[in-house]
Amino acid sequence: MKKIILSAVLLATMYGFPAAAETVLDWRWLKGTTWYVPASGLPAYLYVPDQNQLIPVKDQTVYMITGYRNGYFWGRTAAKLSSGEISCSSLVGSVTPEGSVYLTFTPFPYTDGAEATVGIGKMTIKTGKWSMLNQMSTGSGSAQVGHWAYMLQTYPEASSWSSLPGVGMSVPDFIAPCMDAAPTTP
Repeated sequence: MKKIILSAVLLATMYGFPAAAETVLDWRWLKGTTWYVPASGLPAYLYVPDQNQLIPVKDQTVYMITGYRNGYFWGRTAAKLSSGEISCSSLVGSVTPEGSVYLTFTPFPYTDGAEATVGIGKMTIKTGKWSMLNQMSTGSGSAQVGHWAYMLQTYPEASSWSSLPGVGMSVPDFIAPCMDAAPTTP
């Protein structure tokens, strides 16, 4: 049993994130991580209230978390619905010691009158790794998009880094338009 625990700690240390646990009191390891939507989480829905119609769409979203302090994290987000354009947001979020997540996405670059999108989530273990189970809804009175997914980490050695599900682009190419003047931690 001691060998198993030691192995888990060593692996966690090597990859910069904690081993699976029910409660993590310190989420500093989030700084510098990149998250994406795996193929199983791509389905989202566009709701058109005037027609009372729900239309399936695909939503690939990538978060690059560039900073963390005292339970708060921030960075940039790139998102693409089906065949639409990539949209960019500034991300600020909070995570409680128990792993509850609150997210706010502000269009980037910001323009007067632009409204933020809010999401909620939970840090959870999925297939033995940390995932960020998130939900959000955004839109206007004429159409809204709802989406939930188990977001997973990606990194340069992962296949998802070179080809994101649903868009076939590398992470650097997908998020590049959104990284101009990305905020960092002092």
